[in-house]
Amino acid sequence: MSRPESPDHVSVHLTGCHHQDAGAVFRALETAFPEGAAEPRSETAAAGPEHPMVWCMVVDARTRRTPSEAADVPLQGPVDVDLFGAADPVRQVKEELEAAFIVENRGTVPGEHELEARLRLTPSGA
Repeated sequence: MSRPESPDHVSVHLTGCHHQDAGAVFRALETAFPEGAAEPRSETAAAGPEHPMVWCMVVDARTRRTPSEAADVPLQGPVDVDLFGAADPVRQVKEELEAAFIVENRGTVPGEHELEARLRLTPSGA
């Protein structure tokens, strides 16, 4: 589990997607949280079937604009998302993803001071 920088920060990890889809998700989050998004980065030694790419960014929930009513954002394929942070900031990030994408909840894991939420974003036609 990745540790957010402060109680208001949510660590966002994307897997199972191409660079374009990761960019679409991060742009949606940067629009919703314009001043608090840390520069996205990828983590892996060598991407491929045995070593999938993980795209990461940190969102500062304090910078959230009024909850958006964004239109669907197109994706090429499904994107698996893990959110790590305090419960309320994680809920805010999840709400913004639900405004922009079709979201399937894949479970939550509560911790003593933080929450992990697993989601799958899918294209509108899938």
